[in-house]
Amino acid sequence: MTKFKKLTIAKRLFAMALAATMALSLSTVQTFAADSSQEVGIGGDVQILSNTQVPTRDSQTQTDPTTGSSEDPDGTSATTGSDATTGTTGGGTTTATDSSATTGTTEAPSTTNTATDNTQQTTSAAEPKPVGTLFREGSYEYKVTSANTVTLMGFAGTAEATYVKVKKQVTYDGVTYIVNQIATKAFVKESCIEKVLIRKNVEIIGRRAFFQCKNLETVRIKTGLKTMRKCAFKGCKALRVVNIQSGVVEEIKANAFKNVNTNLVINVATKSIKRMLKDSVPSYVTINKAFSAPKDDSSNTTTDNNTNTTTDNNNTSASTAASTEASTATTSTAAASTTTEATTSAQ
Repeated sequence: MTKFKKLTIAKRLFAMALAATMALSLSTVQTFAADSSQEVGIGGDVQILSNTQVPTRDSQTQTDPTTGSSEDPDGTSATTGSDATTGTTGGGTTTATDSSATTGTTEAPSTTNTATDNTQQTTSAAEPKPVGTLFREGSYEYKVTSANTVTLMGFAGTAEATYVKVKKQVTYDGVTYIVNQIATKAFVKESCIEKVLIRKNVEIIGRRAFFQCKNLETVRIKTGLKTMRKCAFKGCKALRVVNIQSGVVEEIKANAFKNVNTNLVINVATKSIKRMLKDSVPSYVTINKAFSAPKDDSSNTTTDNNTNTTTDNNNTSASTAASTEASTATTSTAAASTTTEATTSAQ
């Protein structure tokens, strides 16, 4: 083999080795850059900038296994850092990863969710119970009859009271209900009751509501009562005084006060209610018109305005009359003085 042929073969082998070395270096650099981008991109979406050129014979990149950086013969390094820049210097390849890139994920404020939850809880708590629902409030049991009204059913369980005070309204689970009725047989034969107060929102006293409450002595009914059902207070032998302050009573059923104390006195607000009671109670019961029928606020206001106006007019008239009298007196005095002077001159 000639010397020329040996030289040609050597050149070819050198060229092949050089090409293999460059391919290996390029593959190593790309693999390292990909691994770095995966490590940085775990917490969110990160932008990766790369600018890679095929190295030439003058730029061979070598990887340092201890530091993880690449360095070529011209001094250009492949750097991985927390804030590195990707670019090409002097024909060499530099790969960088920027961990300061911004992510596209933003946490939504929790204020809206909290407000929504609170609104839902309030709405849920404020919903009225279905009609027919029974609930206990204090010593009494109530039954829901509409979205805002309830009927007093009587004592709850084994509860007792000597003084029954029927409330105007009760609140249950955040909803306020008006107590507008006393149920049929609500307190039938409750011997513990001695006094009863029925407030103004109650419009109906049910049939036999206080039937045979043998120790009941006094009953006070406020201004809202319209109807008293049959036998409401029948058989209350100790009953002595009933005050009905309502002026809007429309009906008192027969036997409402049958078999009661012979000394019972019922005081009412109007003559029409008095006549109504005479037709439905025993003859031995005394009925008096002892109260004035309640008036509306508007009537009171009108009366006050009329009274004030009349008073002002009277005061004005009195002032005018006083001024007129004073003027008349002055005129009379002046005339008398003139007459006296004239008489003196004549003499």
